[in-house]
Amino acid sequence: MANDLMCDALAAELQAQQVVQQAAGALRMAPHELRRLRISKRESQEKFWSRFGVTQSSGSRFETGLAIPAPVAILLRLYINGKLNDGDLQG
Repeated sequence: MANDLMCDALAAELQAQQVVQQAAGALRMAPHELRRLRISKRESQEKFWSRFGVTQSSGSRFETGLAIPAPVAILLRLYINGKLNDGDLQG
């Protein structure tokens, strides 16, 4: 009985991790495409990345290839797909 509960809990945890990884993995933009998007909006790194709760410094690193954390990647993907707008992202 206890083993069944542990197996179920482990399976649920693995499934939750897969969902987060898939959502983060859905952002398949090359770093130069992120920069191009920001520039097309005529925004500074500080203004663009702050809407996602990211500092200018981290945004710069994302634009040069650093992996984007899953929560930021999810917000970015929703923003790019038009599911979120600037008003939705105001802190």
